Amino acid sequence: MIDFTAADLQDLCDRLRPEHDVTGAQIAIAQGEQVVQASSGVANAELGIPVTEHTIFQIGSTTKIYTAVLVMQLVDAGLIDLDTPVTEYLPDVRLAAGEEWRTITPRHLMSMTSGLDNGPYAHTSRNDDSVAEYISFIGDIPLTFPPGTAHGYSNASTTVSGLLVERITGQCWDEALRDRLLRPAGLTESMSLFEDLAYHPVSVGHTPEVVRPWSPYRGSGPDGGTLATTARDLARFGQIFLRGGKAADGTTLLSEQAVATMQTPHVSVPSKVFADSWCLGPHQKTWDGIDIFGHPGGTEHGASVLLWCPELGVSLAAVANNPSSGYPFADAALTTIFSDWLGLSKPARPVADPTLAVDPSLYIGEYEQHDTSYVVGTNETGLVLEMNMRGTIMRRALAPIGEHRFLPTGSATGNQTPAIAFGLGPDGRSTLLHIGPFTARRR
Repeated sequence: MIDFTAADLQDLCDRLRPEHDVTGAQIAIAQGEQVVQASSGVANAELGIPVTEHTIFQIGSTTKIYTAVLVMQLVDAGLIDLDTPVTEYLPDVRLAAGEEWRTITPRHLMSMTSGLDNGPYAHTSRNDDSVAEYISFIGDIPLTFPPGTAHGYSNASTTVSGLLVERITGQCWDEALRDRLLRPAGLTESMSLFEDLAYHPVSVGHTPEVVRPWSPYRGSGPDGGTLATTARDLARFGQIFLRGGKAADGTTLLSEQAVATMQTPHVSVPSKVFADSWCLGPHQKTWDGIDIFGHPGGTEHGASVLLWCPELGVSLAAVANNPSSGYPFADAALTTIFSDWLGLSKPARPVADPTLAVDPSLYIGEYEQHDTSYVVGTNETGLVLEMNMRGTIMRRALAPIGEHRFLPTGSATGNQTPAIAFGLGPDGRSTLLHIGPFTARRR
């Protein structure tokens, strides 16, 4: 068991929250039957409402694991085959420009190898057909790469998984999530529908002013637009994988085979610092030779991280209501728990190696995702990356850390800055730019 007390966890939360300029936060640890949560700060600064143990936070992309579980339940039921093209289940849906997308499978969607662009951050209606509405926005966007040939994190990929769930269950994603996962798992502090928020104390985002509106992204619910929960319920969700697919009361939610499949690495993450590999839903990283699985998430209302370690039988979760500082807070909290309380050393972040030979001609060029463009060029110090996201421009020098891998320098977010990697084509020049988990194609 972890050698800590509830007071230790509370002290950690109270110390790290102001250090990282976080308005309100929770940290939770679940191991066996023990679930401990600490809460700190303010849920709504305008009203002076404190964070309590019952306060729910929007968790963003950590939701993707929930959607993956829903898909794997249908795999268990024999209603989805992981390697059958998605078009067999969604014959009336176009997923990208051209025709290569027709080979995309559910396995591609969940392992982030579909080649689908990340997609737009688009508002939809709040109607039950909002997921299909979102998918209608992506049909003319080119693939980033041919399906199954590379890694590229994609919100659109998971939203397509959500539409699969809807078509096969006959329920909207929110109802399927509630009826097939949240209720049978006993996750009573988790909800995705706006109408359910009135029955729970809710934390709102701070940037640092209070963020409005709550969420216009119901159509992106499957990939992280709406789900809200406590850190305690998030850690309880992680325990499902540690019990071989069972809820706390013994209810079977997934087969042991489904859990094993979800925790099997399917593709290496080129930039590495974010994660070592991607599985079917979660990412995987190795600390001291031990596998850790999980996912982070963020919206305008905050950030979350869920990690679980099968070898140690522990799941950890942190949530915060600041989108920019929530990740550093969660990273500091969970790193402290793993290193100081569990004895696992987090791999050191790579540092620039000026002795590495770099041929800029391999990388120079223009790259793009939907709504974001990148230009890789040079100046007197070496490679430079310029990012233009809907008119907001950021420039960073790139310092080499390995073969075709770089770190942006001069970033205010420090250790949270994603690593950069380039994927080379047949002619030896880069065709893909990997920014953390995301991927852009050369123009």
